[in-house]
Amino acid sequence: MVPWARRRLGPGLALGATLAVLAALAVQFAAARFPIAEPTRADTVATATSTAVLLAALARLTLRGRPGLAAYPLLGALAGCILALPLHGTPLFLGGLTSDNQFRTQYVTRYAAEAGLADVTFDGLPPLYPPAWFWLTGRAAHLAGAEGWTAYKPAAITTVALGTALAYGLWSRIVTPRLALPLAVATLLSAFQAPAFGVHEPYAWIVAAPMPPLAVLAHRALAARRAPRAVLAGCGLYLGIAALTYTLLAAFWAFALTLMALTLLRRRGPRALLLRLSAVAAVALPLALIVWGPYLAAALPAGMPPNPALRYIPVQQTSFPLPMTEPSVTGALCLAGTVWLLARAHRDALARALLALVAACYLWCLLSQLAVLAGASLLSFRVHPVLFAALYASGVLAAAEALRWRRERVRPAAVAAVAAVLALSAVQTVPDALRHEFDTAYGPRPPAELIRTIARETGRPPQELTVLTDNWRLMSGAAYHGYLTAEPVYAHPLADFAGRTEEVRAWSRLTDPAAFTARLDHGPYDAPDVFVLRRASHAIPHTDEPPHAYAIDLGRDNYPHQPNRISLPTTLPAALFSARDFARRDVGPYTVFARKKGA
Repeated sequence: MVPWARRRLGPGLALGATLAVLAALAVQFAAARFPIAEPTRADTVATATSTAVLLAALARLTLRGRPGLAAYPLLGALAGCILALPLHGTPLFLGGLTSDNQFRTQYVTRYAAEAGLADVTFDGLPPLYPPAWFWLTGRAAHLAGAEGWTAYKPAAITTVALGTALAYGLWSRIVTPRLALPLAVATLLSAFQAPAFGVHEPYAWIVAAPMPPLAVLAHRALAARRAPRAVLAGCGLYLGIAALTYTLLAAFWAFALTLMALTLLRRRGPRALLLRLSAVAAVALPLALIVWGPYLAAALPAGMPPNPALRYIPVQQTSFPLPMTEPSVTGALCLAGTVWLLARAHRDALARALLALVAACYLWCLLSQLAVLAGASLLSFRVHPVLFAALYASGVLAAAEALRWRRERVRPAAVAAVAAVLALSAVQTVPDALRHEFDTAYGPRPPAELIRTIARETGRPPQELTVLTDNWRLMSGAAYHGYLTAEPVYAHPLADFAGRTEEVRAWSRLTDPAAFTARLDHGPYDAPDVFVLRRASHAIPHTDEPPHAYAIDLGRDNYPHQPNRISLPTTLPAALFSARDFARRDVGPYTVFARKKGA
Protein backbone atom coordinates (compact mmCIF):
# COMPACT_ATOMS: atom_id res chain seq x y z
CA MET A 1 0.00 0.00 0.00
CA VAL A 2 1.23 3.52 -0.80
CA PRO A 3 1.68 5.62 2.34
CA TRP A 4 -0.40 8.72 1.94
CA ALA A 5 -1.77 11.81 3.64
CA ARG A 6 1.00 11.95 6.25
CA ARG A 7 2.56 15.29 5.43
CA ARG A 8 1.59 18.90 5.77
CA LEU A 9 1.67 21.24 2.84
CA GLY A 10 2.92 24.21 4.78
CA PRO A 11 4.44 27.20 2.98
CA GLY A 12 6.48 24.90 0.74
CA LEU A 13 3.77 24.67 -1.92
CA ALA A 14 3.46 28.45 -2.30
CA LEU A 15 7.23 28.89 -2.49
CA GLY A 16 7.62 25.95 -4.85
CA ALA A 17 4.86 27.20 -7.14
CA THR A 18 6.57 30.59 -7.26
CA LEU A 19 9.85 28.93 -8.24
CA ALA A 20 8.09 26.97 -11.00
CA VAL A 21 6.52 30.14 -12.37
CA LEU A 22 9.85 32.00 -12.32
CA ALA A 23 11.55 29.11 -14.12
CA ALA A 24 8.84 29.02 -16.80
CA LEU A 25 9.17 32.78 -17.31
CA ALA A 26 12.96 32.47 -17.56
CA VAL A 27 12.66 29.79 -20.23
CA GLN A 28 10.26 31.99 -22.20
CA PHE A 29 12.61 34.95 -21.90
CA ALA A 30 15.45 32.83 -23.27
CA ALA A 31 13.29 31.24 -25.99
CA ALA A 32 12.20 34.66 -27.25
CA ARG A 33 15.85 35.34 -27.97
CA PHE A 34 16.38 32.12 -29.89
CA PRO A 35 18.91 33.19 -32.54
CA ILE A 36 17.39 31.36 -35.55
CA ALA A 37 14.28 32.79 -37.20
CA GLU A 38 11.41 30.73 -38.57
CA PRO A 39 11.04 28.62 -40.63
CA THR A 40 13.45 26.22 -38.91
CA ARG A 41 13.68 22.84 -37.22
CA ALA A 42 16.40 24.08 -34.90
CA ASP A 43 13.78 24.79 -32.26
CA THR A 44 12.81 21.09 -32.35
CA VAL A 45 16.43 20.15 -31.72
CA ALA A 46 16.65 22.67 -28.87
CA THR A 47 13.41 21.34 -27.37
CA ALA A 48 14.59 17.73 -27.48
CA THR A 49 17.97 18.59 -25.97
CA SER A 50 16.64 20.78 -23.17
CA THR A 51 13.85 18.38 -22.20
CA ALA A 52 16.33 15.47 -22.15
CA VAL A 53 18.57 17.40 -19.76
CA LEU A 54 15.63 18.38 -17.55
CA LEU A 55 14.22 14.85 -17.43
CA ALA A 56 17.66 13.50 -16.52
CA ALA A 57 17.86 16.05 -13.70
CA LEU A 58 14.37 15.07 -12.48
CA ALA A 59 15.37 11.40 -12.59
CA ARG A 60 18.44 12.26 -10.52
CA LEU A 61 16.27 14.04 -7.95
CA THR A 62 13.96 11.03 -7.82
CA LEU A 63 16.90 8.74 -7.05
CA ARG A 64 17.93 11.02 -4.19
CA GLY A 65 14.54 10.34 -2.61
CA ARG A 66 14.05 13.87 -1.24
CA PRO A 67 13.72 16.26 -4.21
CA GLY A 68 12.77 19.21 -2.01
CA LEU A 69 12.21 22.62 -3.57
CA ALA A 70 14.61 21.86 -6.42
CA ALA A 71 11.89 19.85 -8.17
CA TYR A 72 9.65 22.87 -8.68
CA PRO A 73 11.84 24.98 -10.98
CA LEU A 74 12.77 21.87 -12.98
CA LEU A 75 9.09 21.07 -13.52
CA GLY A 76 8.38 24.69 -14.45
CA ALA A 77 11.29 24.75 -16.89
CA LEU A 78 10.15 21.44 -18.45
CA ALA A 79 6.67 22.81 -19.15
CA GLY A 80 8.22 26.00 -20.51
CA CYS A 81 10.63 24.19 -22.86
CA ILE A 82 7.96 21.95 -24.39
CA LEU A 83 5.91 24.99 -25.42
CA ALA A 84 8.10 28.09 -25.50
CA LEU A 85 10.86 26.84 -27.80
CA PRO A 86 8.56 25.72 -30.68
CA LEU A 87 6.71 29.04 -30.30
CA HIS A 88 9.82 31.20 -30.02
CA GLY A 89 9.14 33.20 -33.20
CA THR A 90 5.54 34.23 -32.56
CA PRO A 91 3.71 36.24 -29.89
CA LEU A 92 0.73 33.88 -30.27
CA PHE A 93 -0.06 30.64 -28.43
CA LEU A 94 -1.09 27.28 -29.91
CA GLY A 95 -3.71 27.83 -32.60
CA GLY A 96 -2.88 31.50 -33.15
CA LEU A 97 -5.99 33.66 -33.44
CA THR A 98 -8.22 30.93 -34.84
CA SER A 99 -11.28 29.22 -33.37
CA ASP A 100 -11.66 29.59 -29.59
CA ASN A 101 -8.36 31.47 -29.27
CA GLN A 102 -10.01 34.51 -30.82
CA PHE A 103 -12.46 34.52 -27.94
CA ARG A 104 -9.76 33.89 -25.33
CA THR A 105 -7.42 36.65 -26.50
CA GLN A 106 -10.39 39.00 -26.82
CA TYR A 107 -11.20 38.36 -23.14
CA VAL A 108 -7.63 39.16 -22.08
CA THR A 109 -7.70 42.31 -24.19
CA ARG A 110 -10.95 43.35 -22.49
CA TYR A 111 -9.35 43.23 -19.03
CA ALA A 112 -6.13 44.85 -20.18
CA ALA A 113 -8.28 47.89 -20.98
CA GLU A 114 -10.65 47.90 -18.01
CA ALA A 115 -10.59 46.36 -14.56
CA GLY A 116 -14.32 46.04 -13.96
CA LEU A 117 -15.94 42.66 -14.54
CA ALA A 118 -17.69 42.65 -17.91
CA ASP A 119 -18.81 40.33 -20.66
CA VAL A 120 -16.14 39.60 -23.22
CA THR A 121 -18.20 41.07 -26.08
CA PHE A 122 -21.45 42.80 -25.20
CA ASP A 123 -21.49 46.17 -23.49
CA GLY A 124 -23.31 46.49 -20.19
CA LEU A 125 -23.66 42.78 -19.40
CA PRO A 126 -22.07 40.91 -16.48
CA PRO A 127 -19.61 38.15 -17.39
CA LEU A 128 -20.91 34.67 -18.06
CA TYR A 129 -17.64 32.97 -18.94
CA PRO A 130 -15.53 32.72 -15.74
CA PRO A 131 -13.18 35.72 -15.83
CA ALA A 132 -10.56 35.07 -13.11
CA TRP A 133 -7.67 33.89 -15.30
CA PHE A 134 -8.40 36.39 -18.05
CA TRP A 135 -8.75 39.23 -15.55
CA LEU A 136 -5.39 38.43 -13.93
CA THR A 137 -3.69 38.11 -17.32
CA GLY A 138 -5.23 41.30 -18.64
CA ARG A 139 -4.36 43.25 -15.53
CA ALA A 140 -0.77 41.96 -15.70
CA ALA A 141 -0.59 43.16 -19.31
CA HIS A 142 -1.94 46.55 -18.24
CA LEU A 143 0.68 46.89 -15.50
CA ALA A 144 3.42 45.86 -17.92
CA GLY A 145 2.22 48.34 -20.53
CA ALA A 146 1.76 45.53 -23.07
CA GLU A 147 -1.05 44.93 -25.53
CA GLY A 148 -3.53 42.52 -24.02
CA TRP A 149 -3.42 39.91 -26.78
CA THR A 150 0.35 39.56 -26.44
CA ALA A 151 -0.04 38.49 -22.81
CA TYR A 152 -2.03 35.36 -23.62
CA LYS A 153 0.92 33.22 -24.72
CA PRO A 154 3.26 33.85 -21.75
CA ALA A 155 0.35 33.53 -19.33
CA ALA A 156 -0.72 30.24 -20.95
CA ILE A 157 2.74 28.66 -20.79
CA THR A 158 3.28 29.86 -17.23
CA THR A 159 -0.11 28.48 -16.21
CA VAL A 160 0.77 25.02 -17.55
CA ALA A 161 3.90 25.13 -15.40
CA LEU A 162 1.93 26.32 -12.38
CA GLY A 163 -0.67 23.57 -12.71
CA THR A 164 2.10 20.97 -12.83
CA ALA A 165 3.75 22.47 -9.76
CA LEU A 166 0.48 22.41 -7.82
CA ALA A 167 -0.02 18.77 -8.76
CA TYR A 168 3.47 17.94 -7.50
CA GLY A 169 2.93 19.78 -4.23
CA LEU A 170 -0.35 17.98 -3.58
CA TRP A 171 1.02 14.58 -4.52
CA SER A 172 3.88 15.22 -2.09
CA ARG A 173 1.23 15.53 0.60
CA ILE A 174 -0.06 12.05 -0.27
CA VAL A 175 2.89 9.87 -1.30
CA THR A 176 6.64 9.93 -0.80
CA PRO A 177 8.46 12.80 -2.56
CA ARG A 178 10.32 10.19 -4.64
CA LEU A 179 6.99 9.00 -6.06
CA ALA A 180 5.39 12.47 -6.24
CA LEU A 181 7.93 13.63 -8.83
CA PRO A 182 7.12 11.03 -11.53
CA LEU A 183 3.44 11.61 -10.77
CA ALA A 184 3.92 15.31 -11.53
CA VAL A 185 5.80 14.57 -14.77
CA ALA A 186 3.02 12.17 -15.79
CA THR A 187 0.45 14.87 -15.04
CA LEU A 188 2.29 17.31 -17.30
CA LEU A 189 2.56 14.76 -20.12
CA SER A 190 -1.17 14.03 -19.88
CA ALA A 191 -1.82 17.63 -20.94
CA PHE A 192 -0.51 16.70 -24.38
CA GLN A 193 -2.58 13.53 -24.75
CA ALA A 194 -4.73 13.44 -27.89
CA PRO A 195 -7.57 14.08 -28.35
CA ALA A 196 -8.08 15.92 -25.04
CA PHE A 197 -5.01 18.19 -25.18
CA GLY A 198 -5.51 19.87 -21.82
CA VAL A 199 -2.84 22.35 -22.89
CA HIS A 200 -5.34 23.88 -25.33
CA GLU A 201 -7.09 25.55 -22.40
CA PRO A 202 -4.42 26.54 -19.86
CA TYR A 203 -6.95 28.25 -17.61
CA ALA A 204 -8.83 24.93 -17.42
CA TRP A 205 -5.59 22.97 -16.99
CA ILE A 206 -4.75 24.80 -13.77
CA VAL A 207 -8.03 23.43 -12.38
CA ALA A 208 -7.70 19.96 -13.93
CA ALA A 209 -4.06 19.18 -13.04
CA PRO A 210 -4.46 19.24 -9.23
CA MET A 211 -7.80 17.42 -9.28
CA PRO A 212 -6.51 13.81 -9.01
CA PRO A 213 -4.47 14.40 -5.82
CA LEU A 214 -7.23 16.62 -4.46
CA ALA A 215 -9.70 13.81 -5.09
CA VAL A 216 -7.54 11.54 -2.95
CA LEU A 217 -7.47 14.10 -0.12
CA ALA A 218 -11.20 14.75 -0.45
CA HIS A 219 -12.06 11.04 -0.36
CA ARG A 220 -10.01 10.65 2.80
CA ALA A 221 -11.72 13.67 4.37
CA LEU A 222 -15.18 12.28 3.60
CA ALA A 223 -14.27 8.81 4.87
CA ALA A 224 -12.46 9.90 8.04
CA ARG A 225 -14.02 9.26 11.44
CA ARG A 226 -13.42 12.88 12.45
CA ALA A 227 -13.87 15.55 9.81
CA PRO A 228 -10.52 17.16 8.88
CA ARG A 229 -11.60 20.79 8.70
CA ALA A 230 -8.50 22.03 6.90
CA VAL A 231 -8.92 19.54 4.05
CA LEU A 232 -12.64 20.29 3.71
CA ALA A 233 -11.88 24.02 3.66
CA GLY A 234 -9.23 23.39 1.00
CA CYS A 235 -11.72 21.45 -1.12
CA GLY A 236 -14.17 24.34 -0.76
CA LEU A 237 -11.52 26.90 -1.66
CA TYR A 238 -10.63 24.88 -4.74
CA LEU A 239 -14.32 24.64 -5.70
CA GLY A 240 -14.75 28.40 -5.33
CA ILE A 241 -11.63 29.21 -7.34
CA ALA A 242 -12.75 26.73 -10.01
CA ALA A 243 -16.11 28.52 -10.21
CA LEU A 244 -14.22 31.76 -10.90
CA THR A 245 -11.88 30.13 -13.40
CA TYR A 246 -13.70 27.30 -15.19
CA THR A 247 -17.25 26.77 -14.01
CA LEU A 248 -17.82 23.50 -15.86
CA LEU A 249 -14.94 21.87 -13.98
CA ALA A 250 -16.30 23.35 -10.76
CA ALA A 251 -19.61 21.65 -11.48
CA PHE A 252 -17.78 18.43 -12.26
CA TRP A 253 -15.79 18.65 -9.01
CA ALA A 254 -19.02 19.06 -7.05
CA PHE A 255 -20.41 16.07 -8.96
CA ALA A 256 -17.32 13.98 -8.16
CA LEU A 257 -17.49 14.89 -4.45
CA THR A 258 -21.15 13.90 -4.37
CA LEU A 259 -20.37 10.60 -6.06
CA MET A 260 -17.62 9.90 -3.51
CA ALA A 261 -20.04 10.67 -0.69
CA LEU A 262 -22.61 8.26 -2.13
CA THR A 263 -20.04 5.46 -2.16
CA LEU A 264 -19.35 6.12 1.55
CA LEU A 265 -22.96 6.24 2.75
CA ARG A 266 -22.82 2.89 4.54
CA ARG A 267 -19.55 3.80 6.21
CA ARG A 268 -20.25 7.31 7.47
CA GLY A 269 -24.01 7.85 7.18
CA PRO A 270 -25.92 10.55 5.30
CA ARG A 271 -25.90 13.14 8.08
CA ALA A 272 -22.12 13.24 8.55
CA LEU A 273 -21.47 13.29 4.80
CA LEU A 274 -24.05 16.01 4.21
CA LEU A 275 -22.44 18.16 6.89
CA ARG A 276 -19.03 17.72 5.29
CA LEU A 277 -20.29 18.54 1.81
CA SER A 278 -22.09 21.55 3.25
CA ALA A 279 -18.82 22.75 4.79
CA VAL A 280 -17.19 22.56 1.35
CA ALA A 281 -20.10 24.48 -0.20
CA ALA A 282 -20.02 27.14 2.53
CA VAL A 283 -16.40 27.98 1.68
CA ALA A 284 -16.97 27.91 -2.07
CA LEU A 285 -20.21 29.89 -2.30
CA PRO A 286 -18.90 33.38 -1.39
CA LEU A 287 -16.16 33.05 -4.00
CA ALA A 288 -18.52 31.79 -6.69
CA LEU A 289 -20.93 34.66 -6.07
CA ILE A 290 -18.27 37.20 -7.04
CA VAL A 291 -19.05 36.31 -10.65
CA TRP A 292 -22.31 34.45 -10.50
CA GLY A 293 -24.06 36.93 -8.21
CA PRO A 294 -24.18 39.75 -10.81
CA TYR A 295 -25.09 37.30 -13.55
CA LEU A 296 -27.98 35.78 -11.59
CA ALA A 297 -29.20 39.24 -10.61
CA ALA A 298 -29.45 40.11 -14.31
CA ALA A 299 -30.65 36.74 -15.61
CA LEU A 300 -33.33 35.83 -13.07
CA PRO A 301 -35.64 38.77 -13.96
CA ALA A 302 -35.19 37.81 -17.62
CA GLY A 303 -36.35 34.25 -16.95
CA MET A 304 -32.87 32.65 -17.03
CA PRO A 305 -32.48 32.32 -20.82
CA PRO A 306 -30.64 29.13 -21.85
CA ASN A 307 -26.89 29.20 -22.20
CA PRO A 308 -25.90 28.71 -25.87
CA ALA A 309 -22.48 27.37 -24.80
CA LEU A 310 -24.22 24.13 -23.80
CA ARG A 311 -25.47 23.63 -27.37
CA TYR A 312 -22.26 22.23 -28.80
CA ILE A 313 -21.22 18.67 -29.75
CA PRO A 314 -17.63 18.45 -31.04
CA VAL A 315 -16.19 15.21 -32.36
CA GLN A 316 -14.43 14.50 -29.04
CA GLN A 317 -17.82 14.19 -27.37
CA THR A 318 -19.28 11.64 -29.77
CA SER A 319 -17.46 8.71 -28.13
CA PHE A 320 -16.00 7.69 -24.78
CA PRO A 321 -12.25 8.30 -24.38
CA LEU A 322 -10.39 4.99 -23.96
CA PRO A 323 -6.67 5.82 -23.95
CA MET A 324 -5.90 2.44 -22.38
CA THR A 325 -6.74 0.75 -25.69
CA GLU A 326 -4.13 2.64 -27.73
CA PRO A 327 -1.05 0.67 -28.92
CA SER A 328 1.52 3.08 -27.48
CA VAL A 329 3.62 3.68 -24.40
CA THR A 330 1.03 6.06 -22.99
CA GLY A 331 -1.71 3.57 -23.85
CA ALA A 332 0.17 0.90 -21.89
CA LEU A 333 0.56 3.30 -18.98
CA CYS A 334 -3.17 4.02 -18.92
CA LEU A 335 -3.96 0.29 -19.23
CA ALA A 336 -1.68 -0.51 -16.29
CA GLY A 337 -3.36 2.25 -14.32
CA THR A 338 -6.83 0.96 -15.15
CA VAL A 339 -5.93 -2.59 -14.09
CA TRP A 340 -4.32 -1.28 -10.89
CA LEU A 341 -7.39 0.78 -10.00
CA LEU A 342 -9.76 -2.14 -10.46
CA ALA A 343 -7.49 -4.61 -8.66
CA ARG A 344 -6.56 -2.43 -5.69
CA ALA A 345 -9.67 -0.34 -5.05
CA HIS A 346 -11.19 -2.84 -2.59
CA ARG A 347 -8.24 -2.54 -0.17
CA ASP A 348 -6.36 0.66 -1.04
CA ALA A 349 -7.92 4.03 -0.18
CA LEU A 350 -5.77 5.86 -2.73
CA ALA A 351 -6.93 3.56 -5.54
CA ARG A 352 -10.55 3.92 -4.39
CA ALA A 353 -10.33 7.70 -4.57
CA LEU A 354 -8.81 7.74 -8.05
CA LEU A 355 -11.27 5.11 -9.26
CA ALA A 356 -14.13 7.30 -8.00
CA LEU A 357 -12.72 10.24 -9.98
CA VAL A 358 -12.31 8.14 -13.14
CA ALA A 359 -15.84 6.76 -12.69
CA ALA A 360 -17.15 10.32 -12.29
CA CYS A 361 -15.49 11.28 -15.59
CA TYR A 362 -17.12 8.43 -17.48
CA LEU A 363 -20.49 9.00 -15.82
CA TRP A 364 -20.29 12.69 -16.77
CA CYS A 365 -19.60 11.61 -20.36
CA LEU A 366 -22.67 9.35 -20.28
CA LEU A 367 -24.89 12.08 -18.84
CA SER A 368 -23.62 14.48 -21.49
CA GLN A 369 -24.58 12.03 -24.21
CA LEU A 370 -28.06 11.72 -22.70
CA ALA A 371 -28.39 15.50 -22.36
CA VAL A 372 -28.27 15.78 -26.15
CA LEU A 373 -31.76 14.28 -26.18
CA ALA A 374 -32.90 17.27 -24.12
CA GLY A 375 -31.32 19.76 -26.51
CA ALA A 376 -28.21 20.50 -24.47
CA SER A 377 -24.82 19.06 -23.57
CA LEU A 378 -22.62 18.83 -20.49
CA LEU A 379 -19.55 19.45 -22.67
CA SER A 380 -18.02 16.20 -21.44
CA PHE A 381 -14.92 16.63 -23.62
CA ARG A 382 -13.85 19.34 -21.19
CA VAL A 383 -13.38 16.75 -18.41
CA HIS A 384 -11.19 14.51 -20.58
CA PRO A 385 -7.97 16.20 -19.33
CA VAL A 386 -8.99 15.25 -15.77
CA LEU A 387 -9.55 11.66 -16.89
CA PHE A 388 -6.16 11.45 -18.60
CA ALA A 389 -4.37 13.00 -15.63
CA ALA A 390 -6.00 10.46 -13.31
CA LEU A 391 -5.18 7.50 -15.57
CA TYR A 392 -1.58 8.63 -16.08
CA ALA A 393 -1.18 8.96 -12.31
CA SER A 394 -2.71 5.53 -11.78
CA GLY A 395 -0.27 4.08 -14.30
CA VAL A 396 2.68 5.52 -12.37
CA LEU A 397 1.29 4.14 -9.11
CA ALA A 398 0.84 0.73 -10.75
CA ALA A 399 4.45 0.79 -11.95
CA ALA A 400 5.64 1.83 -8.48
CA GLU A 401 3.83 -1.09 -6.87
CA ALA A 402 5.19 -3.54 -9.44
CA LEU A 403 8.71 -2.30 -8.75
CA ARG A 404 8.28 -2.79 -5.00
CA TRP A 405 7.45 -6.43 -5.66
CA ARG A 406 10.63 -6.81 -7.73
CA ARG A 407 12.83 -4.52 -5.63
CA GLU A 408 15.55 -7.08 -5.02
CA ARG A 409 16.06 -7.60 -8.79
CA VAL A 410 15.67 -4.05 -10.12
CA ARG A 411 18.21 -1.27 -9.78
CA PRO A 412 16.58 2.14 -9.00
CA ALA A 413 19.00 3.92 -11.32
CA ALA A 414 17.95 1.71 -14.22
CA VAL A 415 14.29 2.35 -13.47
CA ALA A 416 14.85 6.12 -13.35
CA ALA A 417 16.76 6.03 -16.64
CA VAL A 418 14.06 4.02 -18.39
CA ALA A 419 11.34 6.33 -17.01
CA ALA A 420 13.23 9.40 -18.22
CA VAL A 421 13.66 7.88 -21.70
CA LEU A 422 9.96 7.01 -21.92
CA ALA A 423 9.03 10.51 -20.77
CA LEU A 424 11.35 12.00 -23.39
CA SER A 425 9.74 9.79 -26.02
CA ALA A 426 6.33 11.15 -25.02
CA VAL A 427 7.60 14.75 -25.11
CA GLN A 428 9.06 14.26 -28.59
CA THR A 429 5.64 13.28 -29.94
CA VAL A 430 4.25 16.70 -28.98
CA PRO A 431 5.45 18.63 -32.09
CA ASP A 432 3.81 16.08 -34.37
CA ALA A 433 0.63 15.77 -32.32
CA LEU A 434 0.24 19.56 -32.19
CA ARG A 435 1.87 20.42 -35.51
CA HIS A 436 -1.18 22.22 -36.87
CA GLU A 437 -1.53 24.29 -33.68
CA PHE A 438 2.18 25.18 -33.69
CA ASP A 439 2.04 26.17 -37.36
CA THR A 440 -1.13 28.22 -36.89
CA ALA A 441 0.53 30.15 -34.08
CA TYR A 442 2.70 31.72 -36.77
CA GLY A 443 -0.40 32.96 -38.59
CA PRO A 444 -1.95 36.44 -38.86
CA ARG A 445 -1.97 38.85 -35.93
CA PRO A 446 -4.59 41.49 -35.09
CA PRO A 447 -5.02 43.99 -37.96
CA ALA A 448 -3.06 46.96 -36.65
CA GLU A 449 -3.96 49.28 -39.55
CA LEU A 450 -7.69 48.73 -39.02
CA ILE A 451 -7.29 49.49 -35.32
CA ARG A 452 -5.35 52.68 -36.05
CA THR A 453 -7.94 53.76 -38.63
CA ILE A 454 -10.82 53.31 -36.19
CA ALA A 455 -8.93 55.34 -33.60
CA ARG A 456 -8.33 58.17 -36.09
CA GLU A 457 -11.89 58.25 -37.37
CA THR A 458 -13.61 58.11 -33.97
CA GLY A 459 -11.13 59.76 -31.61
CA ARG A 460 -12.38 57.43 -28.85
CA PRO A 461 -10.76 54.56 -26.94
CA PRO A 462 -11.76 51.05 -28.06
CA GLN A 463 -13.68 50.19 -24.88
CA GLU A 464 -16.11 53.03 -25.65
CA LEU A 465 -16.97 51.67 -29.10
CA THR A 466 -19.32 48.95 -30.32
CA VAL A 467 -18.19 47.40 -33.62
CA LEU A 468 -20.01 45.27 -36.17
CA THR A 469 -17.63 43.12 -38.20
CA ASP A 470 -16.76 39.57 -39.15
CA ASN A 471 -13.02 40.25 -38.85
CA TRP A 472 -12.68 38.62 -35.44
CA ARG A 473 -8.94 39.17 -35.17
CA LEU A 474 -9.85 42.86 -34.91
CA MET A 475 -11.77 42.11 -31.71
CA SER A 476 -8.73 40.34 -30.23
CA GLY A 477 -6.47 43.29 -30.91
CA ALA A 478 -8.46 46.06 -29.22
CA ALA A 479 -11.08 46.13 -26.47
CA TYR A 480 -14.05 46.93 -28.66
CA HIS A 481 -17.50 45.80 -27.65
CA GLY A 482 -19.12 43.68 -30.31
CA TYR A 483 -22.59 43.93 -31.79
CA LEU A 484 -22.28 40.19 -32.51
CA THR A 485 -19.91 37.33 -31.66
CA ALA A 486 -18.02 35.04 -34.00
CA GLU A 487 -20.05 31.99 -32.97
CA PRO A 488 -23.54 31.66 -31.48
CA VAL A 489 -22.08 29.51 -28.68
CA TYR A 490 -19.92 32.47 -27.59
CA ALA A 491 -22.92 34.76 -27.14
CA HIS A 492 -24.16 35.92 -23.76
CA PRO A 493 -27.65 34.50 -23.05
CA LEU A 494 -28.93 38.01 -22.27
CA ALA A 495 -27.59 39.51 -25.51
CA ASP A 496 -30.23 37.93 -27.80
CA PHE A 497 -27.76 36.83 -30.46
CA ALA A 498 -30.49 35.53 -32.78
CA GLY A 499 -32.43 38.80 -32.54
CA ARG A 500 -29.31 40.86 -33.26
CA THR A 501 -28.54 38.70 -36.29
CA GLU A 502 -32.04 39.22 -37.66
CA GLU A 503 -31.74 42.95 -37.04
CA VAL A 504 -28.64 43.12 -39.26
CA ARG A 505 -30.44 41.10 -41.93
CA ALA A 506 -33.31 43.60 -41.70
CA TRP A 507 -30.85 46.44 -42.35
CA SER A 508 -29.75 44.64 -45.53
CA ARG A 509 -33.28 45.06 -46.91
CA LEU A 510 -33.27 48.84 -46.48
CA THR A 511 -32.36 51.28 -49.24
CA ASP A 512 -32.95 54.69 -47.62
CA PRO A 513 -30.06 56.04 -45.48
CA ALA A 514 -32.47 58.08 -43.35
CA ALA A 515 -34.46 54.95 -42.55
CA PHE A 516 -31.22 53.15 -41.72
CA THR A 517 -29.98 55.78 -39.24
CA ALA A 518 -33.45 55.98 -37.70
CA ARG A 519 -33.45 52.24 -37.16
CA LEU A 520 -29.98 52.41 -35.63
CA ASP A 521 -31.13 55.13 -33.24
CA HIS A 522 -34.42 53.51 -32.25
CA GLY A 523 -33.77 49.81 -32.70
CA PRO A 524 -34.03 47.16 -29.98
CA TYR A 525 -30.26 47.08 -29.36
CA ASP A 526 -27.48 49.58 -28.87
CA ALA A 527 -26.34 50.43 -32.39
CA PRO A 528 -22.77 49.93 -33.63
CA ASP A 529 -20.54 52.97 -33.51
CA VAL A 530 -18.29 51.46 -36.18
CA PHE A 531 -18.89 49.09 -39.08
CA VAL A 532 -15.92 47.18 -40.49
CA LEU A 533 -17.20 45.47 -43.65
CA ARG A 534 -15.73 43.78 -46.71
CA ARG A 535 -16.21 45.50 -50.04
CA ALA A 536 -18.51 43.25 -52.05
CA SER A 537 -18.34 44.61 -55.64
CA HIS A 538 -17.12 47.67 -57.57
CA ALA A 539 -18.96 49.49 -60.29
CA ILE A 540 -15.71 50.37 -62.11
CA PRO A 541 -12.63 48.25 -61.35
CA HIS A 542 -9.33 49.95 -60.44
CA THR A 543 -11.00 53.23 -59.56
CA ASP A 544 -12.05 54.95 -56.38
CA GLU A 545 -15.67 54.29 -57.22
CA PRO A 546 -17.32 52.91 -54.07
CA PRO A 547 -18.82 49.41 -54.20
CA HIS A 548 -22.53 48.78 -54.53
CA ALA A 549 -22.66 46.80 -51.29
CA TYR A 550 -20.62 45.70 -48.29
CA ALA A 551 -20.50 42.10 -47.10
CA ILE A 552 -20.56 40.52 -43.66
CA ASP A 553 -20.76 36.85 -42.72
CA LEU A 554 -23.40 36.30 -40.04
CA GLY A 555 -24.08 33.04 -38.24
CA ARG A 556 -26.95 30.95 -36.91
CA ASP A 557 -26.94 28.14 -34.36
CA ASN A 558 -27.13 24.72 -36.04
CA TYR A 559 -27.24 22.48 -32.93
CA PRO A 560 -27.08 19.46 -32.78
CA HIS A 561 -25.75 19.22 -36.34
CA GLN A 562 -22.23 19.76 -37.65
CA PRO A 563 -20.97 22.25 -38.39
CA ASN A 564 -22.61 23.84 -35.36
CA ARG A 565 -22.82 27.21 -37.10
CA ILE A 566 -24.69 27.99 -40.34
CA SER A 567 -23.10 30.80 -42.32
CA LEU A 568 -25.45 33.58 -43.41
CA PRO A 569 -23.67 35.77 -46.01
CA THR A 570 -25.28 39.21 -45.90
CA THR A 571 -24.72 42.43 -47.82
CA LEU A 572 -25.53 45.94 -46.70
CA PRO A 573 -26.25 48.40 -49.56
CA ALA A 574 -23.60 51.09 -49.95
CA ALA A 575 -26.36 53.70 -50.13
CA LEU A 576 -27.14 53.20 -46.44
CA PHE A 577 -23.83 54.77 -45.38
CA SER A 578 -24.32 58.42 -46.30
CA ALA A 579 -21.39 60.81 -46.13
CA ARG A 580 -23.44 63.05 -43.85
CA ASP A 581 -23.73 60.34 -41.15
CA PHE A 582 -20.62 58.21 -41.61
CA ALA A 583 -16.89 58.77 -42.06
CA ARG A 584 -15.55 56.24 -44.57
CA ARG A 585 -12.03 54.85 -44.93
CA ASP A 586 -10.79 51.86 -46.95
CA VAL A 587 -8.20 49.57 -45.38
CA GLY A 588 -7.16 46.64 -47.55
CA PRO A 589 -10.27 44.63 -48.50
CA TYR A 590 -12.26 46.28 -45.68
CA THR A 591 -14.03 49.58 -45.34
CA VAL A 592 -14.41 51.31 -41.98
CA PHE A 593 -17.60 53.32 -41.43
CA ALA A 594 -17.59 55.40 -38.24
CA ARG A 595 -20.73 57.23 -37.21
CA LYS A 596 -20.16 60.95 -36.98
CA LYS A 597 -20.96 62.84 -33.82
CA GLY A 598 -24.55 63.94 -33.80
CA ALA A 599 -25.46 61.53 -36.61
